[in-house]
Amino acid sequence: MRPFWCVCLWTVGLVGLALGQPVEPRSFPAQKLSRPPVIDGVVNADEWAEAYAAERFWSPSRQQWGAFPTRAYIGYDSEAIYVAFVCEDPEPSQIRARETKRGGYLENDDTVMVLIEPQARGLEPYTFTVNARGVQSDYIPTGTTENIRWRGDWQAAAKILENGWSAEMRIPFRILRYPPRQNRFGVILERYIPRLDEIYTFPNMGAYYSERRQSLWSGLELPPPRYPVIFLPYFTGDSDSQQARGRSGLDVRYIAGDPLTALLTLKPDFRNIAADVASVDFSYTERVLSETRPFFQEGSEFMPPRAAFYSLRVHDLNAGLKAFGTLGDWRYGATIGEYTQNGRLRQFGVGRVRYQFAERSFINLLGIRLQGDVQEDTLGAIVDTQRISGDGELRLTAAYYKLSGDRDGAYQQYTLLRNAPERVPNYLLQYTDIEPNYRPRLGYAPETGYRGVRFGVLWFDRPESERLLYTETQLTVNRRTRYGGTRLDEGVSVQQQWLFSSQHRLTLAGEYLDRPPNIDRTVSVSYAWNVLDLYRTGSVTLRFGDQNGGRSLYAQWVQAYEIAPRFRVRFDIESLEIDYPDAPPDRARQLIFTLNYEIDPERALGGRLILNRLEFGGEVETTRNFYLTYLQRVRRGFDLYLIYGLPNASRTQNRLAVKLITPLEL
Repeated sequence: MRPFWCVCLWTVGLVGLALGQPVEPRSFPAQKLSRPPVIDGVVNADEWAEAYAAERFWSPSRQQWGAFPTRAYIGYDSEAIYVAFVCEDPEPSQIRARETKRGGYLENDDTVMVLIEPQARGLEPYTFTVNARGVQSDYIPTGTTENIRWRGDWQAAAKILENGWSAEMRIPFRILRYPPRQNRFGVILERYIPRLDEIYTFPNMGAYYSERRQSLWSGLELPPPRYPVIFLPYFTGDSDSQQARGRSGLDVRYIAGDPLTALLTLKPDFRNIAADVASVDFSYTERVLSETRPFFQEGSEFMPPRAAFYSLRVHDLNAGLKAFGTLGDWRYGATIGEYTQNGRLRQFGVGRVRYQFAERSFINLLGIRLQGDVQEDTLGAIVDTQRISGDGELRLTAAYYKLSGDRDGAYQQYTLLRNAPERVPNYLLQYTDIEPNYRPRLGYAPETGYRGVRFGVLWFDRPESERLLYTETQLTVNRRTRYGGTRLDEGVSVQQQWLFSSQHRLTLAGEYLDRPPNIDRTVSVSYAWNVLDLYRTGSVTLRFGDQNGGRSLYAQWVQAYEIAPRFRVRFDIESLEIDYPDAPPDRARQLIFTLNYEIDPERALGGRLILNRLEFGGEVETTRNFYLTYLQRVRRGFDLYLIYGLPNASRTQNRLAVKLITPLEL
């Protein structure tokens, strides 16, 4: 354990430098509105006359005021926060707003964003994003499910104008969890222009943009926090030619403000029908697909990291209780539950406590207990400290976990990370030590029994060029040694990327990996087009060289089309061949065809065809599978997920699966 405590001492020294260059303005006054504006996307001067006006936005990448004039207004009343943006653009025809689904992929669209941190401590903020169509996306820092009524609804509208576009938002206070008698929030207002690959911000952060460098919105007279109790009952059904099966369950959430959120779950959906359906709609972001059960999504940031606790290890959860919250400098999260594993009952408890001992500096203590047919305990500690200024961010993290029971081992990882503006090197230095028997049943450690060092450098630039928007260079060096002294692997990889103003991207990469008994040497080239157009983008990738003891060639072609308004398709064709000197070659061919029809922004039909032929070790496997989906995520009413077929089958199945979610409020 000596390395962990050495890092703790180093942390004390780093904390002394924790105060960084302030933003400008450091704070601005909160102004209460006598009447709320109409959220229609039209920014009427009379409606916003009482609000605070941010007249200029800063470009961190250019180190000057934004070239496209941008204004914003922010105010509040007893129920909500109101924000408006006026975004001038000399070429309105170039404004991009392709995404049409709430919660979809907005990174390639012209957007505005409001970041709100109710603690006003420079921690992780809530984010509310709107594109030039008025399509909404949000991020809840504590983690939550995709059901709109569960996570909290908010309103937005936008309108494209002759000289640019405008947007308006209404964000109810009931979405935000803030301490009693709080009178200030941390706020960032942001505009993104994709064709320039440029962000404009209020406040002025200098050269380095960070979501933690916020201006203080001061003088708020906030209403006492009031949150409804939400019930989220669901039903799943599964029927094929052999039998019909059903399962129902319930999630309940109670919020007592910032200090406490409590959840109860009974028999949540462990088959992730929602994830299977959502993945067919390729415009949705994938961040929700790893875990779709509300009980585990809500408050996930209060749980231990996945090396100690990985919720997907809890397959068939029968019941669970969870509580998390914030008390001054302390944050806590605790979960208990019972699940079935191979027909046997197991009980588990998970806890994490975090104490903020300096600005952006924390110490965490965590524990996991598993009992039933097995007995297992994991105890751990994490130290995380940061220094953020206009020159960048320096972050040091140290983690130590000790597993005891029939498996007895330890996990250690120490990371020094430097994030910097363009034309300044970013780097990562990481040391990892995982003992052979560190294999927690509720954790995720894919490889154990090694010590390793990883070093990476990243350099990027936005040159003053009409043709080139962005360039990036990455170098990574890695070496791992098994317990006992033999080498596990060592390697070097390098990548160079160029993004052109023509919406094309070129990527070149090379990798050397020595993993006995084989040495891999590969080179790859990737070319993409229409990279800002979600429904017309495409790419070609080639990778060739020595791999797995043979000569390999990999090729991939991806192309998306919008055949008609709201009717989209995508082709994904892959081929891999490895020729060995003294053995039959390995070959893989695969075609994935995805189609999606958007009935409206809350409902969509989808389908996927998967054809492949795999030849490995002289054995041949084939897949001929097609399945259909229906997705409904609505502001009012019930969410519905339907699958006809089976996503992971080798042949098309005569099977219908359904999931129905109906939220209720008290």
